[in-house]
Amino acid sequence: MNTEEQIIDLDFAVSQLSGNQSLLIKLLLKFNEQYENLENELANLKQSNDLKAYKEVIHTVKGVSGNLGLNALHISSKNLESCVINQADIVEHEANFLNLLNTTMSKINSLANDDLTPQEGSGVSPKTSRDELIEMLKNNEFVTPDKLNSLLDDCAIAENDKQQIVNAVDDLDYPEALNVINRSA
Repeated sequence: MNTEEQIIDLDFAVSQLSGNQSLLIKLLLKFNEQYENLENELANLKQSNDLKAYKEVIHTVKGVSGNLGLNALHISSKNLESCVINQADIVEHEANFLNLLNTTMSKINSLANDDLTPQEGSGVSPKTSRDELIEMLKNNEFVTPDKLNSLLDDCAIAENDKQQIVNAVDDLDYPEALNVINRSA
């Protein structure tokens, strides 16, 4: 397991959300937003000697990080929480936790930027509208009518086939919509 996998287990995280990668990115960015001032919050809780609230915050991070596949942070949260519960010295575990929090947040920002903007010269072409629609249908993601029309407008598909795709998606018959897309390739 390499360092990146230890920081974020993308396969696990995406599977938690039934393959919805865009939702994962939104949740990860929300995580960053929610915990961007965590270091100061923990320092204030320690200074006021409110170890109960300190433990609750760490417990919450432990749960959220576990659900989002933020493995290294999850493990570090467990260790720090255990120290607080056992009234052990938290200095080393807290430093490790804060380091992993910052590393995780940086990795999330990097992932979000990679996901949202194709890298020039990376050899990876941006996803086409057709690819995006196929991926959404394969993952059984809900496709709003506006999103569907926008994606179909960018696809080189005959109008008759577009209407069949719209009807299939309206009926939540994603396999039929995929058949029509593949047939019109």
